[in-house]
Amino acid sequence: MKNSNDFKFDLIFAFVIFAFVIIVITTYTSIYLFTQLTTKEFEDKIKIIAENIYKDYKTKENIIKNTTLALAKNDIFNSAFTPNTEILKSVFKTMLYANNELKQINYFNRYGKNIISCEKVENSIYCNNTNISLKVQNLKSDKELFFKENFKDKGIEFIAFSPVKIEKYPGFIEVKSFIKDLFRNNNLYHFIIIDKHGNILYSDLYHEKNLNDVFNFFLNKKILNTQNGFVTDEIYVKSLSDKIKVVFIQNKNLINKTNEISKTLTLIMIGISILFAVPLGIFFSKPLYSFYEELDKRVKEEIEKRQEKEQLLIAQSKLAALGEMLGNIAHQWRHPLTRLSLLIQNFELAASKNKLTPEFIEKFKEQANTQIQYMSQTIDDFTNFFKRDTKKVEFCPKEIIEEALKLIEGRLKQNKVEVELEFIKTEPITGYKSEFSQVILNIINNAIDALKERDIKNRKIWIRIDGKKIEIEDNAGGIPEEIKDKIFEPYFTTKFQSQGTGIGLYMSKVIINQHFNGKLYAYNSKNGAVFVIEL
Repeated sequence: MKNSNDFKFDLIFAFVIFAFVIIVITTYTSIYLFTQLTTKEFEDKIKIIAENIYKDYKTKENIIKNTTLALAKNDIFNSAFTPNTEILKSVFKTMLYANNELKQINYFNRYGKNIISCEKVENSIYCNNTNISLKVQNLKSDKELFFKENFKDKGIEFIAFSPVKIEKYPGFIEVKSFIKDLFRNNNLYHFIIIDKHGNILYSDLYHEKNLNDVFNFFLNKKILNTQNGFVTDEIYVKSLSDKIKVVFIQNKNLINKTNEISKTLTLIMIGISILFAVPLGIFFSKPLYSFYEELDKRVKEEIEKRQEKEQLLIAQSKLAALGEMLGNIAHQWRHPLTRLSLLIQNFELAASKNKLTPEFIEKFKEQANTQIQYMSQTIDDFTNFFKRDTKKVEFCPKEIIEEALKLIEGRLKQNKVEVELEFIKTEPITGYKSEFSQVILNIINNAIDALKERDIKNRKIWIRIDGKKIEIEDNAGGIPEEIKDKIFEPYFTTKFQSQGTGIGLYMSKVIINQHFNGKLYAYNSKNGAVFVIEL
């Protein structure tokens, strides 16, 4: 048992551990909550961001479409004369200057040959003829407008075509726009722009060419099948058109950096907590130390009292065992003493009739020695049986039971008790032989006393051994229900005070439980009481 000084150290150490645990739990709870808040922030904001990008995208798309249609319907193409290139240049420059979204305007004749091309380069506009030609057969249609998107150079290129519908001088207007700032840098997310087949058109994070190279099959399929909405808590999909959609992915780098900072803070806080916990532990341990010191003192006193009580019980148990041993010796000596008495009477009778011949004296001597040796052997048997063991040994319960029955053979015969043995399976056990013998004798003697007290006619005791389970059963009618729970208590007995001490079964249970790590219990059968020893 720990002393008071050990307790003081344990208390200080407990304060340190407690502070350590609190700091770690608080820090990692904060990390978890921060991660959840960051994810929640992503869920709340990304829908707004995606919607704004979609609106911006559609706005720019509509601008270039409307511009293209407006140019195609302009009066300069409805003149009876061939469209003047200088006038076209002037109109195209005006449109490029007026609209920052526009990058280039081209006019092609009915055969697809470029007539004039004006392009905005930084803050200047250059107009000239180019060698660009269109495949007119691909544009012949009843459609009013042709439109497509290209992703390149970290931006989106919009290209719109519209036929100039005049009878004499038909042709085509081509308007181009290039947008770089649609996806602005944002610490909240990364993005991937894909087509309807999962090909990656552009990404600020991945360099792969297809979505299959980034995600697993099931997630990839889910992304392609989702038009607008969350695929997981960390992935949001927004369609910009029938052909293009954007995959927004929560930025984990920010969370990881925060976690690393939190872990560093945790180590710092652990050190601070230990520095504070030690003096706090010393301060708060003083009243608890005093309480424990007083408690320790009381516990030691109670342990001493209990040890004294147990020693008294052991001494009483030894005295009881000694009394039973003397009683059994008396039973064993009764017959040889009777025979010695008869031999002495015969000797006196022969002496009175002058028949003490050498042969008679020799025969008397032999018979007397035989009885005396039997009595001496009885003393030796009891002495060896109850000899105090100093160490545990391996022995067979069957042998102990047979020796015990031999020692109380006289008492069994005197009380006309029949014993039946049944050895189903025998296994050796390890322990103190004398203590186990004491348990067996206690139970058998109690059975004999019960049979005698209740005046049972056909008195029987059954002893069964099955491995490490031993059952001792009698036909005395069983244990009354009202005392069934008390029979193993110290000083409890149903016998007269002169016949029993009430510690036999108590000590037997202590021996089996503590020294053999087993169980001793009792129940009633149809015949009587059954005492079970499980080792």
